[in-house]
Amino acid sequence: MAVIVEDDAGERREDDCGLVAVKDPRTIARGYQLALCKKAMEENIIVYLETGCGKTHIAVLLMYELGHMIRKPQKSVCVFLAPTVHLVQQQAVVIDHSTNFKVGTYFGAQKHLDNHKEWESELEKYEVLVMTPEILLRNLHHCFMRMDTIALLIFDECHHAQKRHPYAQIMKEFYRHDDIKRPHIFGLTASPVIGKGGSHQMNYTKCINTLEHLLDAKVYTVEDKDELELLVPSPDVKIYFYDPAVESTCRCTLTFVEKLEEIKKQAVRILQSGDSEDLPEIVEGQTSSCDNITEIEGTQDGYDDNKIADVYLQRALSVLLDVTLLEVNFLKINGPGDPE
Repeated sequence: MAVIVEDDAGERREDDCGLVAVKDPRTIARGYQLALCKKAMEENIIVYLETGCGKTHIAVLLMYELGHMIRKPQKSVCVFLAPTVHLVQQQAVVIDHSTNFKVGTYFGAQKHLDNHKEWESELEKYEVLVMTPEILLRNLHHCFMRMDTIALLIFDECHHAQKRHPYAQIMKEFYRHDDIKRPHIFGLTASPVIGKGGSHQMNYTKCINTLEHLLDAKVYTVEDKDELELLVPSPDVKIYFYDPAVESTCRCTLTFVEKLEEIKKQAVRILQSGDSEDLPEIVEGQTSSCDNITEIEGTQDGYDDNKIADVYLQRALSVLLDVTLLEVNFLKINGPGDPE
């Protein structure tokens, strides 16, 4: 026998096996989430909270509280817009896990629904439709969907609503402030301003005012940060300052650089004095510790820093000597000046 259950918000579900648990997102909601949801029920709002503060759950709470408007057999639906396919899939999972609503997902990689009959079937089947804004814009242009069938319209990352973005086009072309049956608007953002100049106070205020006007909504955030600090982990930012690379690198590299510089100075002095026959003695003295060291094959295990430095030194020495000889010979022939 099928059992029907109903809670105080009118959430009703049944199956053929018996009692179906009613999912109530209020049971895990934080205080500020409930407060912002209450404000969203009263008017169109844009929730401005940092990443990790549970903005999506506020949207879920709002769907739950306005469930009487979208739950079947009602003809109206909730449309949840997300700007990327990944977000569409992610948010659909969250909504499905948090509520008993029937959730459908729509994005470009799927099979296209390209006629009225197919979309009528989707609207009859699902109560929450999660989609990319391009899908909704296309549906509105082709009259596959109408604004008056959307009871709740949610914009995730709504700060993208500017210029020719589909968010902006949807609102500019199809939303009418004076329509009696227009969607309830709810926006989510972690940054209400994007683009250049957002950090300037005047530009910041102008961008927020423009966003509010376009979405016919007001921006709200949490005034008392105490609860956020307790419930939402904040990063512990530490700033480290580093010297130039040669002065701050590992002991292995420092040893290599010091030895290389020492060889270069000695080689230049000897070559400038004309006693180039002494040069091999310098080379032999500086590289004698490398004689029994094998190639390093992708690992430094088994070598101390000095031996590793010697390996690199041995590899670089021939190049260094060639360059030094060229420089000294140039000076002997042409005198002081930069070689070309």
